Amino acid sequence: MEKNKFIVIEGLDGCGKSTQIQRLAAALRTRGEKVHITAEPTNFETGAYLRRILAESQEKDMYLQAALFLADRLEHITHPESGIARYLKDGYTVICDRYYYSSFAYQGTASDIDWVMKINLDCAQMLTPDLCIFLDVNPATCKQRIDAVREKPELYEKSTSLMKNIRDNFLNVLGRLQKTQNIVIIDANKGLDDVEKEILKYV
Repeated sequence: MEKNKFIVIEGLDGCGKSTQIQRLAAALRTRGEKVHITAEPTNFETGAYLRRILAESQEKDMYLQAALFLADRLEHITHPESGIARYLKDGYTVICDRYYYSSFAYQGTASDIDWVMKINLDCAQMLTPDLCIFLDVNPATCKQRIDAVREKPELYEKSTSLMKNIRDNFLNVLGRLQKTQNIVIIDANKGLDDVEKEILKYV
Protein backbone atom coordinates (compact mmCIF):
# COMPACT_ATOMS: atom_id res chain seq x y z
CA MET A 1 0.00 0.00 0.00
CA GLU A 2 1.30 3.44 -0.90
CA LYS A 3 1.70 5.97 1.87
CA ASN A 4 -0.26 9.17 2.38
CA LYS A 5 -3.67 7.52 2.07
CA PHE A 6 -6.78 8.90 3.73
CA ILE A 7 -9.15 6.12 4.87
CA VAL A 8 -12.56 6.71 6.44
CA ILE A 9 -14.51 4.09 8.41
CA GLU A 10 -18.24 4.76 8.69
CA GLY A 11 -21.25 3.06 10.21
CA LEU A 12 -23.96 3.30 12.82
CA ASP A 13 -23.05 3.70 16.47
CA GLY A 14 -22.41 0.20 17.78
CA CYS A 15 -21.31 -1.23 14.43
CA GLY A 16 -17.76 -2.01 15.59
CA LYS A 17 -15.89 0.88 13.98
CA SER A 18 -13.53 1.49 16.89
CA THR A 19 -12.47 -2.16 17.07
CA GLN A 20 -11.87 -2.47 13.34
CA ILE A 21 -9.97 0.82 13.17
CA GLN A 22 -7.56 -0.42 15.85
CA ARG A 23 -7.13 -3.72 14.01
CA LEU A 24 -6.53 -2.00 10.68
CA ALA A 25 -4.00 0.39 12.20
CA ALA A 26 -2.12 -2.52 13.79
CA ALA A 27 -2.02 -4.40 10.47
CA LEU A 28 -0.73 -1.36 8.58
CA ARG A 29 1.92 -0.65 11.21
CA THR A 30 3.08 -4.24 10.89
CA ARG A 31 3.65 -3.48 7.20
CA GLY A 32 5.82 -0.53 8.17
CA GLU A 33 3.25 2.21 7.69
CA LYS A 34 3.07 5.30 9.84
CA VAL A 35 -0.57 5.51 10.93
CA HIS A 36 -2.54 8.33 12.48
CA ILE A 37 -6.00 7.55 13.92
CA THR A 38 -8.45 10.41 14.27
CA ALA A 39 -12.21 10.92 14.64
CA GLU A 40 -15.11 13.29 14.23
CA PRO A 41 -16.34 15.17 16.16
CA THR A 42 -12.79 16.26 16.99
CA ASN A 43 -11.14 17.40 20.20
CA PHE A 44 -11.07 20.96 18.93
CA GLU A 45 -13.40 23.54 20.47
CA THR A 46 -16.21 23.04 17.96
CA GLY A 47 -15.88 19.27 18.26
CA ALA A 48 -16.14 19.43 22.05
CA TYR A 49 -19.34 21.47 21.70
CA LEU A 50 -20.76 18.92 19.24
CA ARG A 51 -19.91 15.99 21.51
CA ARG A 52 -21.72 17.78 24.33
CA ILE A 53 -24.78 18.25 22.12
CA LEU A 54 -24.77 14.55 21.27
CA ALA A 55 -24.09 13.26 24.79
CA GLU A 56 -26.73 15.49 26.36
CA SER A 57 -29.24 14.86 23.55
CA GLN A 58 -29.69 18.58 22.99
CA GLU A 59 -32.34 19.20 20.36
CA LYS A 60 -30.38 21.63 18.22
CA ASP A 61 -31.56 22.62 14.75
CA MET A 62 -30.25 20.12 12.19
CA TYR A 63 -29.03 22.83 9.83
CA LEU A 64 -27.08 24.33 12.71
CA GLN A 65 -25.64 20.91 13.53
CA ALA A 66 -24.58 20.38 9.92
CA ALA A 67 -22.86 23.79 9.83
CA LEU A 68 -21.07 23.07 13.12
CA PHE A 69 -19.86 19.71 11.84
CA LEU A 70 -18.58 21.40 8.68
CA ALA A 71 -16.68 23.97 10.75
CA ASP A 72 -15.22 21.22 12.94
CA ARG A 73 -14.27 19.21 9.83
CA LEU A 74 -12.43 22.15 8.27
CA GLU A 75 -10.45 22.63 11.48
CA HIS A 76 -9.78 18.89 11.44
CA ILE A 77 -8.36 19.10 7.92
CA THR A 78 -6.46 22.36 8.03
CA HIS A 79 -5.05 22.66 11.56
CA PRO A 80 -1.35 23.42 10.98
CA GLU A 81 -0.04 21.05 13.66
CA SER A 82 -2.59 18.26 14.02
CA GLY A 83 -4.76 18.48 10.91
CA ILE A 84 -5.39 15.61 8.50
CA ALA A 85 -3.58 17.44 5.68
CA ARG A 86 -0.50 17.86 7.87
CA TYR A 87 -0.36 14.15 8.74
CA LEU A 88 -0.81 13.16 5.09
CA LYS A 89 1.99 15.53 4.10
CA ASP A 90 4.22 13.98 6.75
CA GLY A 91 3.76 10.51 5.25
CA TYR A 92 1.10 9.08 7.54
CA THR A 93 -1.80 6.90 6.51
CA VAL A 94 -4.75 8.62 8.18
CA ILE A 95 -7.69 6.53 9.42
CA CYS A 96 -10.69 8.62 10.38
CA ASP A 97 -13.64 7.42 12.46
CA ARG A 98 -16.51 9.23 10.66
CA TYR A 99 -16.33 12.00 8.09
CA TYR A 100 -18.79 13.96 5.96
CA TYR A 101 -20.76 10.81 5.11
CA SER A 102 -22.00 10.85 8.71
CA SER A 103 -23.15 14.46 8.32
CA PHE A 104 -25.18 13.44 5.29
CA ALA A 105 -26.77 10.47 7.08
CA TYR A 106 -27.33 11.91 10.56
CA GLN A 107 -28.15 15.58 9.98
CA GLY A 108 -29.98 14.47 6.86
CA THR A 109 -32.66 12.90 9.07
CA ALA A 110 -34.24 16.31 9.65
CA SER A 111 -32.71 18.68 7.11
CA ASP A 112 -32.06 18.83 3.36
CA ILE A 113 -29.52 16.08 2.57
CA ASP A 114 -28.68 17.73 -0.75
CA TRP A 115 -27.82 20.97 1.06
CA VAL A 116 -25.62 19.16 3.60
CA MET A 117 -23.84 17.37 0.76
CA LYS A 118 -23.40 20.59 -1.18
CA ILE A 119 -21.82 22.64 1.62
CA ASN A 120 -19.32 19.85 2.23
CA LEU A 121 -18.54 18.59 -1.26
CA ASP A 122 -18.35 22.07 -2.83
CA CYS A 123 -15.94 23.36 -0.16
CA ALA A 124 -12.50 24.05 -1.66
CA GLN A 125 -10.67 22.94 1.51
CA MET A 126 -12.43 19.58 1.75
CA LEU A 127 -10.37 16.41 1.24
CA THR A 128 -11.87 13.44 -0.61
CA PRO A 129 -10.96 10.15 1.11
CA ASP A 130 -8.95 7.61 -0.87
CA LEU A 131 -11.25 4.93 0.54
CA CYS A 132 -14.47 4.95 2.57
CA ILE A 133 -15.55 1.71 4.20
CA PHE A 134 -19.09 1.48 5.55
CA LEU A 135 -19.61 -1.25 8.16
CA ASP A 136 -23.22 -2.28 7.65
CA VAL A 137 -24.78 -3.81 10.77
CA ASN A 138 -28.45 -4.43 11.55
CA PRO A 139 -29.75 -1.35 13.44
CA ALA A 140 -31.42 -3.58 16.07
CA THR A 141 -28.06 -5.22 16.78
CA CYS A 142 -26.40 -1.81 17.10
CA LYS A 143 -29.10 -0.64 19.50
CA GLN A 144 -28.66 -3.72 21.68
CA ARG A 145 -24.90 -3.15 21.84
CA ILE A 146 -25.34 0.52 22.75
CA ASP A 147 -27.92 -0.22 25.46
CA ALA A 148 -25.54 -2.76 26.98
CA VAL A 149 -22.76 -0.22 27.51
CA ARG A 150 -24.48 3.16 27.95
CA GLU A 151 -26.60 4.27 30.86
CA LYS A 152 -28.24 6.89 28.64
CA PRO A 153 -28.42 6.81 24.83
CA GLU A 154 -26.99 9.74 22.89
CA LEU A 155 -28.96 11.96 20.53
CA TYR A 156 -29.02 9.57 17.55
CA GLU A 157 -29.25 6.34 19.58
CA LYS A 158 -32.71 6.75 21.06
CA SER A 159 -34.59 4.19 18.99
CA THR A 160 -34.08 1.39 16.50
CA SER A 161 -36.40 3.16 14.05
CA LEU A 162 -34.23 6.30 14.12
CA MET A 163 -31.11 4.20 13.57
CA LYS A 164 -32.82 2.44 10.66
CA ASN A 165 -33.59 5.85 9.15
CA ILE A 166 -29.92 6.83 9.51
CA ARG A 167 -28.80 3.55 7.88
CA ASP A 168 -31.18 4.20 4.97
CA ASN A 169 -29.66 7.67 4.57
CA PHE A 170 -26.16 6.20 4.59
CA LEU A 171 -27.02 3.69 1.88
CA ASN A 172 -28.71 6.40 -0.17
CA VAL A 173 -25.80 8.85 -0.15
CA LEU A 174 -23.11 6.17 -0.46
CA GLY A 175 -24.92 4.81 -3.50
CA ARG A 176 -24.98 8.27 -5.03
CA LEU A 177 -21.29 8.88 -4.32
CA GLN A 178 -20.02 5.47 -5.45
CA LYS A 179 -19.90 6.79 -9.03
CA THR A 180 -17.21 9.33 -8.13
CA GLN A 181 -15.62 8.05 -4.91
CA ASN A 182 -13.97 4.83 -3.75
CA ILE A 183 -16.64 3.46 -1.39
CA VAL A 184 -17.05 -0.09 -0.11
CA ILE A 185 -20.00 -1.44 1.89
CA ILE A 186 -19.12 -4.42 4.08
CA ASP A 187 -21.56 -6.74 5.82
CA ALA A 188 -20.27 -6.32 9.37
CA ASN A 189 -22.86 -8.61 10.97
CA LYS A 190 -20.20 -11.33 10.63
CA GLY A 191 -17.46 -12.15 13.14
CA LEU A 192 -14.73 -9.61 13.93
CA ASP A 193 -12.01 -11.64 12.21
CA ASP A 194 -14.04 -12.04 9.01
CA VAL A 195 -14.80 -8.30 8.91
CA GLU A 196 -11.14 -7.46 9.50
CA LYS A 197 -10.03 -9.72 6.62
CA GLU A 198 -12.51 -8.06 4.26
CA ILE A 199 -11.39 -4.56 5.29
CA LEU A 200 -7.74 -5.49 4.70
CA LYS A 201 -8.63 -6.92 1.28
CA TYR A 202 -10.06 -3.59 0.14
CA VAL A 203 -7.35 -1.48 1.80
